[in-house]
Amino acid sequence: MTDALTRGRGLDDLIATVRNSRARLVDAWEATALIESLGYTDTRVGAEFGFPDTMTLGTYVFDRLSRDVRASGAAGAEPPRHLLVDFANSAGSTLVYAIPWLIAFIAESINPDILRLPGHTGPSLSIALMLSLIVSGGFIQAISRRGQFYVGMRQPELAALVCGYLFRLGAAVTVAIAVAGVATGWYFGLFSWPYLLLAADQFIILSLLWMTCAMLAVRHEYWRQPIAFGAGAIAFIALRAAGRDALLAEIIASAVVLAAAFVQVPLVFASESHEQLAEVPLPRMTVVLYRVLPFFWYGTAYFCFLFADRFAASASVAALTGAPFGLRATYKLGMDIALLTFLFASAGVEYANIRFTRWIKTESRAPYISDRNQFGRALGRHHLWMLALVAGVFLPTAAVVAVLVKWLLPAEPASVWTMAALGDLGYLLFALALLNMLVLFSLNRPWMAVKSLTAGLAANIGVGFVLSHAVNTSFATAGLIVGAALVAALSTIAVRRTLRRADYALAAA
Repeated sequence: MTDALTRGRGLDDLIATVRNSRARLVDAWEATALIESLGYTDTRVGAEFGFPDTMTLGTYVFDRLSRDVRASGAAGAEPPRHLLVDFANSAGSTLVYAIPWLIAFIAESINPDILRLPGHTGPSLSIALMLSLIVSGGFIQAISRRGQFYVGMRQPELAALVCGYLFRLGAAVTVAIAVAGVATGWYFGLFSWPYLLLAADQFIILSLLWMTCAMLAVRHEYWRQPIAFGAGAIAFIALRAAGRDALLAEIIASAVVLAAAFVQVPLVFASESHEQLAEVPLPRMTVVLYRVLPFFWYGTAYFCFLFADRFAASASVAALTGAPFGLRATYKLGMDIALLTFLFASAGVEYANIRFTRWIKTESRAPYISDRNQFGRALGRHHLWMLALVAGVFLPTAAVVAVLVKWLLPAEPASVWTMAALGDLGYLLFALALLNMLVLFSLNRPWMAVKSLTAGLAANIGVGFVLSHAVNTSFATAGLIVGAALVAALSTIAVRRTLRRADYALAAA
């Protein structure tokens, strides 16, 4: 009787140890591995617990813990968050790019006198804007993800140090590229000196601004970014009302936005409580950079993909006319409409990713002992529903944008709307691919997402460049459509393969 009682207590202690080590076991093999890592052998489990080997004991422990999870799963569930809160967070993370693009689009298309710039200033500043997003895109992802990671660990001071390091690194890279760009533009005679210096100045300001906005979003406080842009808008309106030219007003307004964003950064990383937190040693920055490498490449390739067709089309125009950079009016307006649709519809992508992540947590609470593949099938169904949600948000957004632009610009030719429709098709495919890549990030498969995006980017550049030169400038859109379709196909295959063994993917994540 005493031996049986002692064995029972010892077995309960072992089960408690395994539970504390791993709250959710994938299968009996993982339970066996944990037991053996604690120093138990076949001989020892036979002597202490009466089991013939560690595998039998692991199966017993797995069954016990699975029954406990089934019994207490509902009680341990996290309180559900309101759908509107999730959508507000999703919209806030995308409007930082959509609102400035909308304002610039209205100013250029509806009332061009507001932003009428001298000479070749417009093309040079357009290049500066696109390059600023491309260069800073990787740092945006690295800063945001590392900052959220350390803030989630309740180490805001450590988050500030790591994000500050990444920001300084990004600033150094930005200045180096600006100097190289000015030298390249001067050597090849792309623009005259005043325009080169203005473009470099705007490139540096905007690159620093996007990285600063990434720090402002570390705690998901998306209201901070509108404050900064609001200050810049007030400065621009005041300068234009005072009779200053649009170029000076735009440069000063950009600097005001950067300053208004930068002064808020210390508040983001301030500690939420006065309690003394545990000291954590600084991580090796080489390790940090290695960990964020796939996210860095994703952020850079993402913006390269968005603007690849424009560079291909402008290269075609330059080959035909000798102009350094420029787009045909119908092509530019049509693709601006499509990109505006994508930027606003990206809120649906972010929302679908949040909901899918919550479904992962919900489905992971069910043990699925009789059929462990049921977990992957359940997530597969949710994945298809989220893809449908992305399309369901994108299509109405495209319709609303088209109706509003048609109302504001009724005299535009049909070719503009043809380009807008083709651009919408490409960006819809890319929106579906974007959700797939975010799902792969959630399941700790970042390199799968990066490989898919890289292949699509290569197709976008290659097809767009060749067809825009061989056929017509407008055929640069074909590169966008082919590239987006390739990313969507490859990323969908990667997600479906991962979800076949979603239990292992979740354990790794």
